[in-house]
Amino acid sequence: MQQYRRGEQGGSIPPRADRFFKLDNDWYFTVRGGRTFGPYTCREEAQNAVDNFLNPLKKYTGNVRPFGSLRARRWHNAHKF
Repeated sequence: MQQYRRGEQGGSIPPRADRFFKLDNDWYFTVRGGRTFGPYTCREEAQNAVDNFLNPLKKYTGNVRPFGSLRARRWHNAHKF
């Protein structure tokens, strides 16, 4: 079931494109701006990658606030896609 996104109101909901697609035997995902990431061996792997891309600090367990120090910036840069 589709829902309104933030800022949308009234009328019909615009068509949505699926973020994931398969090309040959590889999976890819797209983000706003037209960037494509992949290949991944299965859809689940692509879904995990998009989750890490959209929420990069979710798995952060260090004792330094993200982006608050040189150490945190190095960690963030090391975990970019």
